[in-house]
Amino acid sequence: MKYVKIIGFFAIIYLVYLGFSSFMDDSLEVAEKVNKTLEVDKIKKSNNKEVVGLMMFLGSPPQLKEHLMMPSNEDCLIKKEIAEMTSSALYKCMLVEAEVKENKIVSIVKEIKIIE
Repeated sequence: MKYVKIIGFFAIIYLVYLGFSSFMDDSLEVAEKVNKTLEVDKIKKSNNKEVVGLMMFLGSPPQLKEHLMMPSNEDCLIKKEIAEMTSSALYKCMLVEAEVKENKIVSIVKEIKIIE
C-alpha cells in the first residue's frame, strides 16, 4: 500500500507538471503572436507616402542634394523652370516614395518616375 501511495503521489506531480508546461507553451505562443502583431503595426504606421518632389542635383556625376515636396505636378514643373533660370544646378520633378514628416520630405525611399 505504501508503494501505491508513492506512485500515486508521483503520478499527480507528473500530471501537474504536464499541465503547467502545456500552459506555459500556450502563453509563449500567445506572446509570439502579440509580438508579430506589434511588428505589423509598426510597419503600417510608417510615414512613407507617394509624393511629388522637386529634386536638385549637383556635381558630376549629379548627386541629389536637396528635395522639396510639391502639392501637384504642375506646380512642381513651374517651380522647376524658375529654379533652372536662376541656378546652374540640375532640377527634376519626380514622383517618389518618401518618408514624410510635417509635410516635409525627410528621406527618399524609392524613386518611382520622372515627371516631364
